[in-house]
Amino acid sequence: MRAVLRGVLGVALVASAVVAVSSPASAVGDAEWEIRVFMCSSPSLLGCGKRTATGAQKRAVRKLLEGLPEVEEVRFVDQAGMYASFRRDFAGNRPLLRRTMEKDLPDAFVLRVKEGADREGLVRTVSARPGVAWVSDAAEGQRDHLSWTSDWDGSVSLCAAGSALKPCVKGRGKANKKAATARERAAVGAALAKDPAVLSYVFEDQRTAYENFKDDFADNDALLSATRVTDMPESYRLTLRPDADWNTVTNRMARMSGVSWTSNARCFETVAKLVGEYGLMTYASFARDSSRDACASGTG
Repeated sequence: MRAVLRGVLGVALVASAVVAVSSPASAVGDAEWEIRVFMCSSPSLLGCGKRTATGAQKRAVRKLLEGLPEVEEVRFVDQAGMYASFRRDFAGNRPLLRRTMEKDLPDAFVLRVKEGADREGLVRTVSARPGVAWVSDAAEGQRDHLSWTSDWDGSVSLCAAGSALKPCVKGRGKANKKAATARERAAVGAALAKDPAVLSYVFEDQRTAYENFKDDFADNDALLSATRVTDMPESYRLTLRPDADWNTVTNRMARMSGVSWTSNARCFETVAKLVGEYGLMTYASFARDSSRDACASGTG
């Protein structure tokens, strides 16, 4: 499947499917069968409204979970356990470790459910309980995984005419608020050609992007009817050296004139893991800008 991270349209898709990446088993558990119930251990967690779950609420949620016939196993992981696992999983991502403390992570109940269980119903039931921040279902993530998996290691999207993205409307002189110029496009290509971390790259024009988009969403008539060739960005698609710091590459390209935004697979995998396994929904915003701290080290 080709990448669906196509310009601004792709950003919106990623934000809705950011829990789609599975990851190696960790101390917290095996993502293939988990449903994780994140509690309001930190008032900053999305869905908590500055509330913190009480001991009574946690006991009530545990009792509910252990009484559900579709649940085979319930494990509780406190903030200290989550933080220890977090530090192991992101040991190479120093900027992320610096910005995240134990108090930022939630307590969580980790569930193993029976095959054929009504997982959606379970998620709805548990989500409504007092003290619960939100619930993540790894099986749902597995189903959604191909909806945003990319054939490319990285993408450099160029400014389109009328774009409201900040890099396209400021700092480009006469080209402000206009599509990337031929000179800007050529400069990006030249920079990629000289970068030792880039194994290869291809240029994808709007027509090619649109044809790929139609292939990706062939079963979504409403989206296809609402999308035109001119909605597609021009992009460079990158194949990067596996041992390179991918974020360094895309961050550097993001600073070039005429570039609207950049992305790479490691960044999105990092954000997916933060959200799906650690309950940090606020980190989903990092998917919009690969230069943010969450992805700065390229170790997602």
